[in-house]
Amino acid sequence: MKKIIALLLSVLLIAALPAALLAETQPEPADEPIPIHEVYIKGFRPAVAGSTPEFAHPLFTDEAVFGIYNHVYSYWHDNTEGHDMFDEQTPFVIDHEYSEGCMLAAGEGYYFAEDCVFYINGHSEYVDFVMPHQYFDGCVYVQTIAFPCYEQYVLGDIDGTGGVEVGDALLALRDAMGIAPLSEEQAFIGDVDFSGSVAVADAVMILRAAMELIEL
Repeated sequence: MKKIIALLLSVLLIAALPAALLAETQPEPADEPIPIHEVYIKGFRPAVAGSTPEFAHPLFTDEAVFGIYNHVYSYWHDNTEGHDMFDEQTPFVIDHEYSEGCMLAAGEGYYFAEDCVFYINGHSEYVDFVMPHQYFDGCVYVQTIAFPCYEQYVLGDIDGTGGVEVGDALLALRDAMGIAPLSEEQAFIGDVDFSGSVAVADAVMILRAAMELIEL
């Protein structure tokens, strides 16, 4: 009887050994992916008449969030004609409205939450629509609302003289202080840091550009 019990125990031990070894060699359970609840995209500018998409200011995301999400590519859409601007040499037309779209990719270990809020130049209202990318998992496509095509301008040249001067910095400062609000077009031109509004920081950057200390 003792021999039978010893044999059974041996069989059970041998049967359990591979399972025990397997359990020891299994990797630790992966951490749950982290949801992304807010995304900030910068760089949007209304189209400039006569310019082309290949030279238009591209959308971008700050380097600080590259591990969480990053900008993959972007292209322009002619809302007046109702088509994408696949030919990047096609010039923007002054009486057309244009929007810009971009694809974003979530970083490893992250995903875009269903309630994620997307901001463009600091404004959620600049976003027309967001949709998951149909070809790449973990990516979303974000498109801006349509803006009218502006005439030629120089970033920071609020007064439209053709160059960035001390007077432009003063206009930006007066707007930032609430003394003399800028028009929508002037505000786009004066928002040189893409924060979504003209602030004292923009006035300082424009002043430094006027003094040829930096380039905008």
